[in-house]
Amino acid sequence: MVKDEYSPYKSHAAWFMQRSAYPLGDAHPERLEPFWAARRGRKAAENPLAWKCAGPFNVAGRVTALIAHPADPKRLYAGAAAGGVWRSTDGGLHWEDCWPEWINPHIGALAFDPADPATVFCATGEANVSPDAYPGSGIAVTHDGGDHWELVADAAAEALPRRIGAVYPDPHRPGRVFIGGINLTESQFGGLYWSEDAGKSWHRENYFSRNSYWCHAIVSHPDGTVFAALYLGGPQTGIWRKTGRSWTRLGNGMPGGDLMGRISLAIASSNPDILYALASDRSGRSVLGVYRSCDRGASWTSIGGKEFENDNQARYNNTIAVHPSDPRIMACGVVDVHISRDGGTHWTRASQWNASPESPAYVHGDQHALLLPGGDLIYAAGDGGVFASRDLGANWEPRLTGMCNTMFYNIDVAPADGKVMCGGTQDNGTLLGGVRERPGDWMRVLFGDGAWTAFHPRETTHVYGSTSAIHIHHHTAAQHWGPDTWRDKTPEALTPAEHAQVAIAVLAIDPDSPSTLWFGSRRLWRTTDDAHTWEPVSPVFDGSAVTAIEIPPAAPDQVWVGTMSGGVYRSMDRGANWSGDLSGPEVPERYISRIETHPRSAERLVLTVAGTGVVSRMVPLHTQRSAYGIAAAKEDSLKHVFYSDNSGIAWRAIDSPEMPDVAYHAAVFETHEPYRLFVANDCGVWMTADLAKWTDVSAGLPNAIVNDLVYHHKERALIVATYGRGVWRAVMK
Repeated sequence: MVKDEYSPYKSHAAWFMQRSAYPLGDAHPERLEPFWAARRGRKAAENPLAWKCAGPFNVAGRVTALIAHPADPKRLYAGAAAGGVWRSTDGGLHWEDCWPEWINPHIGALAFDPADPATVFCATGEANVSPDAYPGSGIAVTHDGGDHWELVADAAAEALPRRIGAVYPDPHRPGRVFIGGINLTESQFGGLYWSEDAGKSWHRENYFSRNSYWCHAIVSHPDGTVFAALYLGGPQTGIWRKTGRSWTRLGNGMPGGDLMGRISLAIASSNPDILYALASDRSGRSVLGVYRSCDRGASWTSIGGKEFENDNQARYNNTIAVHPSDPRIMACGVVDVHISRDGGTHWTRASQWNASPESPAYVHGDQHALLLPGGDLIYAAGDGGVFASRDLGANWEPRLTGMCNTMFYNIDVAPADGKVMCGGTQDNGTLLGGVRERPGDWMRVLFGDGAWTAFHPRETTHVYGSTSAIHIHHHTAAQHWGPDTWRDKTPEALTPAEHAQVAIAVLAIDPDSPSTLWFGSRRLWRTTDDAHTWEPVSPVFDGSAVTAIEIPPAAPDQVWVGTMSGGVYRSMDRGANWSGDLSGPEVPERYISRIETHPRSAERLVLTVAGTGVVSRMVPLHTQRSAYGIAAAKEDSLKHVFYSDNSGIAWRAIDSPEMPDVAYHAAVFETHEPYRLFVANDCGVWMTADLAKWTDVSAGLPNAIVNDLVYHHKERALIVATYGRGVWRAVMK
C-alpha cells in the first residue's frame, strides 16, 4: 500500500511525488529525453491541433533563478521551476519565453559568462529540496542572449547531478565553471563539480566524500580562493574554503555542522574579504542564523538576531545577496525579503507575503533568488514570479506580465461558457480565467495552494473549488467572482486525519443532478443539496486517498473511484453499495490518476496510471539494468492507459510502445463523433481514434508536464492545464 504522507516537504509535494516519482522517491527524465530530442525542428503547423495559450499572463509561477546583465540591470533572465527560461529587456515589465521545446524545462540555476554577457549558462533541475518538479538533464548554454541554446553538458554522459542549484563561472579564472547539486534518491549523486573548459567536461570534488553530498552555493575571491556551502549530513556540514589544493572547514563563530542545513553564500565584490551566509537549521524548517565574515571566512559573527524567527521552510526558500558597491547593504530571502543597510546590525522586513496584493509591501512568499544590481534597485524571485523595488524594499511592484509559467494541478471549464476556466495552482491559489476585460488575465479567487475545481453543467457562476488539506468552497454569486463571494462548505464531520492525509481532494459534480457533489478523502463524501449537508457514502476503500472520481454521463447512477494505491471501485446505485477492487492483475498498483467513461456507453472505460517508468512486479524478469534501478525492455515497459469494454470486469493496456513510459495524469473523450480519446502525461498530449494507433499532438505546446484535460462540448475545444506553462486551448479540426 502506498502511503499518502511523504515527508517534511511542502504539502503538495506528497501529491506530486506519488503521481510522478513513486516508487523511486524522485522523478526521472530519462524516459522523456528521447521524446524531447525528437521534437527538435518539429513544426506546429503540421499538428492536428492548433494550440493557443490562454494564460495566465498576469500571475506567474515559481521562479528558481534570476540574473541581471552586468551592464544593464533591466536585461533580465529568469529560470522557471517547470517552465524554461524567460527574458526581459525592461526590468521585468514584459517577459518572453526563450527556451527551446527540446531541452528539459526544469531550471535550477542561471549565470552570465563574466567574459561575455551574451553567453548564459543554464543548469537544469531544481535544487530547492522538493520533489514537485522534475530533475534536470544537464547544462545548456546560449552565446547570443537566448536566441539559440545547446546542451553543452549532458547529465548522463558527464555523470552530473540531476538537480543543480548553483552554477558559477569563476570571474577570476576564464573557462572555469563550478556547479553545486543535490540528490533526492540514492541512485543519483550530488556535490561540487568543476569544469576548466567552459562546461564541456567535468570533474567531481571527492575530497569531502566519494558518496553523495549536497552543495548549495559557490563563490570565489580574486586571489583564487574558492568558498563552497556544503551539506554533508553531520558535523562537517558548513562553509569550506579552498586555497591551492587544500580544503578547510570554516566554523569559527558558527554553530556545529550537525545543527546546520542548507546554506546560501554571498561575497562582496567591492570588498571580497567580506562574506555573508544564510543557514537553515538541520530540519530545514527554520532559519538557524545569518553570519558575516570580514576576514575571508576565518571567523564569523552572527548578525541575524531575532529578525528571522517567523520565517520558515529555509531548506526550500533560502537566498542571499550583497550590494555590488556597498558591502554593508545586503538582503536575505526566506518566506519574506529582509534587508540590512549596515552589515546586519539593523534589519527591515522589506516585504510582507500576507499583505494585500495591491499593497506596495506585498511580495509573493517563498524567495528563491535575490538581486542587488546597483543603486536602490532590488529584484526578488520566488513562488509567485518576479517583484522589483526601486527604493531598496520600501515599495514593491510585481514584474509578471507575459511570464506564463503558472503551475496548474487541475483545470475545469464552464460547460455553458467555454471562455470561463478555473483551476488550482502551486502556491498561487485557485485561479479563474475568462472573466476579466483583458484576455489572458486571470483572477485569484482562493488563496494558498489550490486543488480541484468543478463547474455546474448549466450555470457558469455555480462552481466548487478545493484547497490544501481538503477544504471545499462554493461560489454562486452572479457576476461577482472575488474571494469574498466564495463560501467554505467543508463538512464538519471530516476528521483531522482526513484533512491531513492528502493535499488534493478530487471533486465531481453529478451531470444528471448538479446539486450533488462528490469528493474523496480515504472514503467518498456526497452532498445532494449544494453542500449544505454532507455524508460519507462509502467505506474506507483501501486505506489510501481517493484520486479519481467518475460519474458516467450515460449512466449517472454509477460512481467510479480510483485510489492512490491502484484500486478501482464501483457503485451502481449512487453510493449505496460498493464493489470490491476491480483493478485486476493487469492494472499496476500505482496511483489511478483518472477514470473516464465513453460519452455514449458507461460500459466502456479508460483509466490512466501515474508513477515513474520503473517496471512493476508483473513485468517479466528479462530486463535490462540501468543506473536508476531495473528498466524493462521496450516491449515490457510499464503500461499507463487501460481500457475496459465490460464495466471493469477485464482491463487491457492500450498505450503503444511509441508512447513514453512516464506518469499519465488525465484522459478525456471527445463528446462528438468520432469520439477520439486524448491522454495527458509528463511529455504532452496523445490522441487515438481507434484505441490502438496513437498520435503525439503536442506540437505547438511548450515542453511541460500536462496535468489535466477538458473537452468542451459546446465549443469543440480541448483545454489542457500544464505544470509550469499555464493553460492552452485547441479547437478541433
